Amino acid sequence: MKKSILIIDDQPQVLQTVHRYLQGMSAEWLVELTDNGKTALQMMALKPFDVVVCDLVMPGLDGTQFLNEVQQTYPQTIRIIMCWQTERSLLQRLFGVAHQYLFKPFDESTLINLLSGVLARSQLVNDDKLAGLVSQLKNVPSMPQLYVDLVREMRSENASLQRAGEIIAKDPGMTAKILQLVNSAFFGHRSGVSSPEEAAIYLGIETIKSLVLSLQVFSFFTRSQIKTFNINQIWQHSMATAMLAKRVCMSIDSDMQMADEAFTAGLLHDLGKLVLAANLPVVYQEVLQICKQQSLNLADAERRKFSASHGEIGGFLLGLWGLPDSVIEAVSLHHNPGSAANLVISPLTAVHVANALIHNPEQDVGSPPELDFDYLATLGLAHFIPHWNDLLAESQDAGQVSNKEMCLA
Repeated sequence: MKKSILIIDDQPQVLQTVHRYLQGMSAEWLVELTDNGKTALQMMALKPFDVVVCDLVMPGLDGTQFLNEVQQTYPQTIRIIMCWQTERSLLQRLFGVAHQYLFKPFDESTLINLLSGVLARSQLVNDDKLAGLVSQLKNVPSMPQLYVDLVREMRSENASLQRAGEIIAKDPGMTAKILQLVNSAFFGHRSGVSSPEEAAIYLGIETIKSLVLSLQVFSFFTRSQIKTFNINQIWQHSMATAMLAKRVCMSIDSDMQMADEAFTAGLLHDLGKLVLAANLPVVYQEVLQICKQQSLNLADAERRKFSASHGEIGGFLLGLWGLPDSVIEAVSLHHNPGSAANLVISPLTAVHVANALIHNPEQDVGSPPELDFDYLATLGLAHFIPHWNDLLAESQDAGQVSNKEMCLA
């Protein structure tokens, strides 16, 4: 079945350009165009659309109002906002409303790759019950704008770590958190880094990008939303998992890209917990009670109640944001890596191991996660387990696992 895409922009030349760009995709996509949000809502009332791409500034019903309405009425629809670079200061109000951003002017490949990516990754939710659950999740963060800015900078012809640091420096709150982190035991550098530019040089751009993404996502959720968990504990566990996952990766393979993706996935592997707890607090409290009463693994209890685990929910959200498939897989399947389509050494391997090794009996709900020995044996990695335990001990000695210095507040 063709995927349906609705494009809304009040400028005729933009609609003409989009129409020309997408003509070659007519065999796969049904694309419809309109010049105002009111008409777009009427069209959506008549039939469902998989994706809407809406201009930010329009007369009458503007992009913010339109996407808010879509979010409330058609939460299963993927929401993309278009805007000019000069309008980027207006995007802050769309955090939690738009899934992705498209900056004008854009070329044909940028548009097609964006649409192809979000549609392909949305297929991760290929189960009717899971799709129904996702459609209920209305209090969900968008891809953070600061992260988008960093990605754009590093893809530019004149990209530099200096410029990346300058982008972070524009956000005082993020600057403080990044400096607190880089000078903490997590990174073994307790003092001396005093600017985002220095932090970018010291940590590297991939680590900085991942930290910015995770910090902004975690900050979306407030303590009033998440009463079933201590958000700081989840953040500290996520940081520790990310650090150990990167070391696990490097112990198996020297591929730095894989290690960086394992770090990113480790930071975000429990995102689904926050999403479920914020959106379905009463039901999620029931899940936690089931875990305690029956000594179940949290992921198993979630599947009983929702037909999906926090990993799959988190992976779905990251898919909408266009993160690498390997990161999405690692987040989605970190509790059941043996169900991966291809049983190969990947970021999933490292995040699964790190998450299973790093657990606190006082904080775990129900039974703690366990290593999948059959999965590791299939990959020929079972003999690494003692070494990974040594890496964990080293991390604990360095304060990277139980670090209490870094709080989100």
